[in-house]
Amino acid sequence: MKILYLHQYFNTNKEAGGTRSYEFSKFLSEDNEVTIITGSQNYIEGILKFRVISTKTKYNQQMNFFQRIYSFFHYLIKAIYLGNKEREIDIIFATSTPLTIGVPALILKRFKKTKLIFEVRDVWPDIPVELGFIKNKILIKILKWFEMKIYNSSEQIIVASEGMYENLIKKGVKSYKIEVIHNLSNVYLYDQVTEIEKNIERKKYNLEKHFICIHPGTMGFVNGLDYILDVGKIIQEKDRQIKILLVGEGKEKERLKARIRNEKIKNILIMDSLPKLEIVKLIKTSDLGLMITKKFKILEDNSANKFFDFLAAGLPVLVNYGGWQKKVLEEFKAGYGCSPDNPKEMADKILMIKESKEKQQLSKSAYELARKKYSTKIACEKLNNIIKKIEK
Repeated sequence: MKILYLHQYFNTNKEAGGTRSYEFSKFLSEDNEVTIITGSQNYIEGILKFRVISTKTKYNQQMNFFQRIYSFFHYLIKAIYLGNKEREIDIIFATSTPLTIGVPALILKRFKKTKLIFEVRDVWPDIPVELGFIKNKILIKILKWFEMKIYNSSEQIIVASEGMYENLIKKGVKSYKIEVIHNLSNVYLYDQVTEIEKNIERKKYNLEKHFICIHPGTMGFVNGLDYILDVGKIIQEKDRQIKILLVGEGKEKERLKARIRNEKIKNILIMDSLPKLEIVKLIKTSDLGLMITKKFKILEDNSANKFFDFLAAGLPVLVNYGGWQKKVLEEFKAGYGCSPDNPKEMADKILMIKESKEKQQLSKSAYELARKKYSTKIACEKLNNIIKKIEK
């Protein structure tokens, strides 16, 4: 069977960013012919079992609104052209964001007379509408119409959380069409990090004697990382051994750096983004994972990669929002939820975990949760069941 995989932001383990599509592609290529059309301009690692074709679409977190719109349209036009050249396609697998990935998916589905699996990683246009990025009522109506067009045209829809599932059900999507596959805990990557490598990481960043809290990922408006700076200010008055690492890129990065300098926050280190294999080592070396967002209800349904990375590494996790992740952490005793309005609560939790014997149990629970519920193997088995279902 031949699968055409559409993902604008495809990454391998040698690149920075999420690798869900990479893991799925490796799995699918064991029994199928897989071709990926991506916008990434990076060289693809080694000899892969699947083909990767690039539209060479420029994109980065510093782009303004109009540059991003151009990027989305550049990818979709070239994806249609390249996809139409492929022969004998049985299934199109399209993963969002952006929602515009649905354009080549629907057009190629019609051209090739094939079946479509659409994967929803963030529910659009709900997120940009609720966050106030899209305000034009006519545009919102068009986007919502297009969203439902994609859902109705798909044989199967994959969502990354139960909250997203409920969102689609409320919109009238039939439940039999929707399957939940959470993001992946790449446990095999974290299990291969040795104690020697962890010691090397600590020496590399002068963190040999520190308790390390880490937040990898985008530094944008919705991430609300001023909250972490507030946490850091509180902690540095009480414990000089705690260090907080912010790793990644984004529009807020330079402003956050300036605030750290101006307010003399000495226990926070802002670092550039790292390839997956490197960030794995740094997360595994850390003691505690932090999950932060702005206070928007819609963001509680997210399925951020860092959450599953923390669990795979056996890190206790603190979140400053509600929703399913907070519920899971507290149910399985792998971390805590904190108030989005009270950085002191998170600061106190960090200080408590550092000094408490409870850290060992929290780490053990996180480690077991990743392997029993969110491993790559479990996610791929669910995907395999979906493929078999639409083959019939």
